[in-house]
Amino acid sequence: MLTKGYIGSYTKKDGKGIYRFELDEQVGRIEAIETGYEVNASTYLSQFQDTLVAVTKNSERAGLATFKIHEDGSLTSTGECLESIKGSGCYVAVSPDGAYVFEAVYGDGVARIYQLDHENHQVSRLIEEVYHEYTPGPNVARQESSHVHYLDVTPEQKYVVAVDLGADLLVTYHYGNKGLDVAHRTQLQPGDGPRHITYHKTGHYAYVVNELSNTVVVMRYEDGRFTELERHLTIPEDFLQPTKLAAVHLSHDQRYLYISNRGHDSIAIFKVLDDGARLEQVDIVSSGDAFPRDFNITSSDDYLVVAHEQGDSKVTVFKRDKENGTLHLVDETHQAAEGVCVKFLA
Repeated sequence: MLTKGYIGSYTKKDGKGIYRFELDEQVGRIEAIETGYEVNASTYLSQFQDTLVAVTKNSERAGLATFKIHEDGSLTSTGECLESIKGSGCYVAVSPDGAYVFEAVYGDGVARIYQLDHENHQVSRLIEEVYHEYTPGPNVARQESSHVHYLDVTPEQKYVVAVDLGADLLVTYHYGNKGLDVAHRTQLQPGDGPRHITYHKTGHYAYVVNELSNTVVVMRYEDGRFTELERHLTIPEDFLQPTKLAAVHLSHDQRYLYISNRGHDSIAIFKVLDDGARLEQVDIVSSGDAFPRDFNITSSDDYLVVAHEQGDSKVTVFKRDKENGTLHLVDETHQAAEGVCVKFLA
């Protein structure tokens, strides 16, 4: 069984933009990694049907690039929507109905909503960009202003939530053709530096990962509101070197949660308990290279693939034990320079 995927990358040094790869799940090895499309600063990708959306920028403007996905996974460019003079995004997502695209802009603290014409594989217009100007957190080096690191829909698809690393804040928005309208705000602990969210399939629990405090917070979710239930470190308590948390993903069977740590260069594994209300740490394993910026889990739940931004930029493959959630390294033969996003072709 061959599983196709993409890796988005920085293009500051040797990164090419969008890479293509195929994972042979019979043997747990990546067959090859090749350049899928050279596009500037394509650090995050999102798919809707046969449309791929990527963040990008040029020397003057920032926004999104779109591509038609062919059956073999190859890409044809269908255009760009570069309507902002501010910085390029760090996260992009498409609404479940394919009508909207959401982009989070870290540097300038911006949440953007676009209209997507998915039949023509194009972003047709920028609807609105909202600038966060909230009170910054206490980390002087990283929280000097708002930094939006994530913008995506909630389980019931009624809202989108912006995760503001700079302000330790979750901002819930109504969304639509008129743009974004604030519904609720949830404050996290000072200095947490929240980065991403993933939700349990029941829709009642969210897992918010904090880049600066290296913690995962289990939160009850209801109608756009979040309430903290418990929190866990994602690194060993005695690890004192610089490190910061990165990506979070649930296994498709919802039994295990995985989180990557950059600096400690590891994947933390947690067992999901009480229908999503609690977590229990299982293990913390080496990711196989430096700065595991992102990873993803195959639809079969058999393999976890990690992209590393630094070191040798290895793409490492781990076999998952579905019963106990543990990981076993099975392939580290390929590289994707400056790789920072992993997506499997749905």
